[in-house]
Amino acid sequence: MNIKLSARSLTAALFATVLIGGLCGRAGAATAISACGTLSSAGDYYLTSNLTAMGDCLVIAAPNVAIDMKGKTITGSGTGEGIVDDGSERDYAIIANGKIRNFDNGIDLEDSGLAIISNVDSSKNTGDGIYIDRCCDTLNAVKANNNGSAGIEIESDDSSLTKIQANGNSDGGIYINSDDNLLVGSTVSNNTGIGVEMDACCNFVISSKIQKNSSVGIELASGDNGVIKSTIANNGGDGITFPTAGDNMVTESKSTGNAGNGVNSVGKFAIISGVQANKNVTGVRMECWGSTASLTAQGNSSGNLVQTVVGGPCANVDLKAP
Repeated sequence: MNIKLSARSLTAALFATVLIGGLCGRAGAATAISACGTLSSAGDYYLTSNLTAMGDCLVIAAPNVAIDMKGKTITGSGTGEGIVDDGSERDYAIIANGKIRNFDNGIDLEDSGLAIISNVDSSKNTGDGIYIDRCCDTLNAVKANNNGSAGIEIESDDSSLTKIQANGNSDGGIYINSDDNLLVGSTVSNNTGIGVEMDACCNFVISSKIQKNSSVGIELASGDNGVIKSTIANNGGDGITFPTAGDNMVTESKSTGNAGNGVNSVGKFAIISGVQANKNVTGVRMECWGSTASLTAQGNSSGNLVQTVVGGPCANVDLKAP
């Protein structure tokens, strides 16, 4: 078993914790923003009032730009981007402490990464709430609800998402298109489509609630992925699915009332431990080799524990899966 957590993701999470409560404290006076426009120089900026725009509002045109919204709201007309890079790589942006409404994408870092987004509510946009192209991003205390596309979409790896709300979006809650990502202490519910989708390996969902999405609750592709201490319930497809490779784990979690499998692990060497998988179509479906311990799987209409021997038998102990 080769399950790992990314050192870069953990470092990013710690950095975000230090950051909360204020921006980076760089030397020099911050620059006031009273209207939409282009931020052409690195430095700290802050909003003095609510802003409105007919197209793009704030354009980040340099790396190392920090925007403290100071509790203000940026509102669009259904087009343009609320905060956007200028089509170039503008890394190390910080966006904090405000609301973004009624743009195409609320935050669109279409060519950038290494961003920190903290205490931001980017909801009710016609496209994504937040879109980031490159790796190694930190999102903390972010809301991305009721957007016309995905709540949060990140196209690369090594990001840490903590205390996220991604609810009621029209094309899935959270989508991350690569490996080594963490989702911790978050709620993803009532989305049309998949609740949480992370492609490739080494992604973890920890202490989160993924509920009432119209399709799969959590889909973690490839191998070396895990779901830990989470609740996954009443989704329109599988609760948790690992659709391609092996070496995956689900521990101390509940996956109940889903319209497919509670846990569906395709690929050998899965670990299912301390799991409740009740009142799904199938409780747990897994390939062997693998191990299952302290599993409660009851009241599933098409089988409580279905194991398919691929390489050899699974090891099972302390099962309540008649």
